[in-house]
Amino acid sequence: MTFVLFVVFLSVSMVGFFVVPIIYSRTVIFSQKRQQYFSHKLDRVMPRQQIQKVTKIYILAPILLAVFFAIVFPAQVRVLGIVLGVIGGFFFPGLYTKILIAQNKKKFADQMVDALMIMSSSFRGGLSLIQAMESVVEEMPEPMAQELSTVLAENNMGVSLEEALAHLYHRQPSPAVQQMTTAILLARETGGNLPVIFQRIVSVLRQRKRIEGQIATLTIQGKIQGVVMSLLPIMFIFVVYGSNPEYFNHMMASSLGRKMLIYACISEILGAYMIIRISMIKDF
Repeated sequence: MTFVLFVVFLSVSMVGFFVVPIIYSRTVIFSQKRQQYFSHKLDRVMPRQQIQKVTKIYILAPILLAVFFAIVFPAQVRVLGIVLGVIGGFFFPGLYTKILIAQNKKKFADQMVDALMIMSSSFRGGLSLIQAMESVVEEMPEPMAQELSTVLAENNMGVSLEEALAHLYHRQPSPAVQQMTTAILLARETGGNLPVIFQRIVSVLRQRKRIEGQIATLTIQGKIQGVVMSLLPIMFIFVVYGSNPEYFNHMMASSLGRKMLIYACISEILGAYMIIRISMIKDF
């Protein structure tokens, strides 16, 4: 018996000696890749110092959510809560990053009208295009000031203005940036009255914003219904389980009931995602 225990201990030790370092190294490499990925994504929406703190939270998100769900969920479904926490921890950083980038793009689009007005006034005052952009950088807040300062910095480093504006459109793809870039390039090549062109772009942007506001008003009812319908099953489970936990004993005791609960969770997530996608209006 002692020999068998010794062999088992030796086998476990050998496996741990060879397998654990490999798993640890792979985990470190995976964490570094995730951190670099999210750092690159967040580079345009927050300072570098804040990015380092946020990416560390992103790496720990699966563990933190798994522990939180293990504490919140009842003992009968604690394993399911841990699994959902780990899965949510992997998907939450990407979703949060997309939300931050979308907010940054929306803020940039909202600032385009003021930026074009400042540039148009600068042109009327006799300033050049570069000087007009410098005026926008001095007077406008983030992210407009950051994006145009990047364009000016690239131009000062030897990058042509056409390429710098193309990089701007790559970072902030929107019809307003495309119209501004096209107007500037055409005016530099063929000549043209940039103040008048910018005034027309401003008029188009204001009309576009008014139409987008009308669309948002028309779709808000569908979004609210989607949120309510997504939260109803979750609230129903908590209310029923809090009032009489025996209702779920049959579901948790049988394998078919547990499979049905897993299927319900997956269906709930897919349904909420489909409602969100349906209620979104893409910008063509």
